[in-house]
Amino acid sequence: MKNYLPILILSALFLACAKDEAITPTPASSDFKAYSSAFTNGGSFPVKYTCDGASTSPLIQWSGAPAGTVSYAITMHHFPSASAEKHVYMCVYNIASSAKEIGENVTNIGNWGINTVNGKNAYSPPCSQGPGAKAYIITVYALSSAPVISTAPSATTMDVVVAAMSGKLLAKSEITVNYTRL
Repeated sequence: MKNYLPILILSALFLACAKDEAITPTPASSDFKAYSSAFTNGGSFPVKYTCDGASTSPLIQWSGAPAGTVSYAITMHHFPSASAEKHVYMCVYNIASSAKEIGENVTNIGNWGINTVNGKNAYSPPCSQGPGAKAYIITVYALSSAPVISTAPSATTMDVVVAAMSGKLLAKSEITVNYTRL
């Protein structure tokens, strides 16, 4: 019996590990994609979504959400220069898992964090100064649970929302668009 004891212990450990692997899902590659039928990734941002146009919030769509998605969040920002702080134009969280887009000028979806342009819980159109094209990053996040935000709506920044998503992120997809002021 002494000779079999190490084998029994190793067998029990192997079975316990195998059981844990079966109940702990391994991250799979995701087909999660953010896109818009109004513009393309790497393309130009339409004037109507900027301060030079109608200041309309953009149509943002997504597909291929990973299993277990309970909530979505969307942010839009850019860095005006390497040394400057990011400018946030949109921050929306607690978007229902049944949603597959946020339409143009839609404000009744999820909860809105503040933008850094005017500090309002709304979309603020890009109005970047200086010559040349500026790159804007739109990110859609698929989450395993809704982020819990304890700050007042008037203090809910992109950084607060991203921190509240810690440990909940299943997938994210980015769209980068460029705009040159008129």
